[in-house]
Amino acid sequence: MLGLGNNLNELKMRIQKIQDEISQLGSPEPVMPEMINATNALRLNDYLTKSDEKKTTLNAAYDDYTRQLEQIISSLLSIQVDLKDIIKAEASIIDAHESGQTEKKTRVKPKK
Repeated sequence: MLGLGNNLNELKMRIQKIQDEISQLGSPEPVMPEMINATNALRLNDYLTKSDEKKTTLNAAYDDYTRQLEQIISSLLSIQVDLKDIIKAEASIIDAHESGQTEKKTRVKPKK
């Protein structure tokens, strides 16, 4: 479980780095009237290409981050079910002991 937390932190740092890179791109350069339209279009295309690449990378990082969170939540829910089963078993043992019955103690094996 600790490894998942470390991986999650790495993904958060990766997301922050990509967001910083997108911020550093700034906004597209303004149209320069002294240049022909084709040149202005090429400059804008270059900016949009870089921006789209960064945003695609950012989406992939968020996808990885989401998968890690889902895995952690799934593990936590599994642990919660196991703990409920253990508590129920312990409660039944305590009840049996208090009522004077001699039941066998059962040991709940955690799921893996």
